[in-house]
Amino acid sequence: MEEKYGGDVLAGPGGGGGGLGPVDVPSARLTKYIVLLCFAKFLKAVGLFESYDLLKAVHIVQFIFILKLGTAFFMVLFQKPFSSGKTITKHQIIGSLKIPVRKEFKDKKLNDPRKLVGN
Repeated sequence: MEEKYGGDVLAGPGGGGGGLGPVDVPSARLTKYIVLLCFAKFLKAVGLFESYDLLKAVHIVQFIFILKLGTAFFMVLFQKPFSSGKTITKHQIIGSLKIPVRKEFKDKKLNDPRKLVGN
């Protein structure tokens, strides 16, 4: 009877090759990502430490606003949304603003308190 859990795993099924084995990974590329990971972890630790001190002096709403403003600033720098892609025409801007204006007007018209009185 053949053992279910035994033998050489690296040899593969039936004793031949082709099973599990070492994976070749370029060490220079991997080292770069490990250094970036360590740097990101360090920045996170510094950020948590500084945010603890900042929260002692600033209200939570102001802190969240500053945090969101800072992250939005960096995202705009990295993504460069104003320098790539097709430009939006004036007609498209006006068309996209019409929908919320119409919705707001419709909501105000439907929720008019004078209609509830029955004049």
